[in-house]
Amino acid sequence: YGRYGMDLNGSRRKNATRETTATLKAWLSEHKKNPYPTKGEKIMLAIITKMTLTQVSTWFANARRRLKKENKMTWEPKNRNDD
Repeated sequence: YGRYGMDLNGSRRKNATRETTATLKAWLSEHKKNPYPTKGEKIMLAIITKMTLTQVSTWFANARRRLKKENKMTWEPKNRNDD
């Protein structure tokens, strides 16, 4: 990303809003035992949150990392590659 919050297409990069993260957090809390949404679930969440699939995937990767850091991990770690 450029220095001014532009993405590679030159459009402004929007940060996730509270409503957006609330949707993602709700999904996460319902799937604590397996916090890896399927492609279909990611697509659905992307549509609801008006985010891209990449943004949704990244958010989940970061969320899992945060949970792990807080030792709130309740799932078996998966391979790095099947995210």
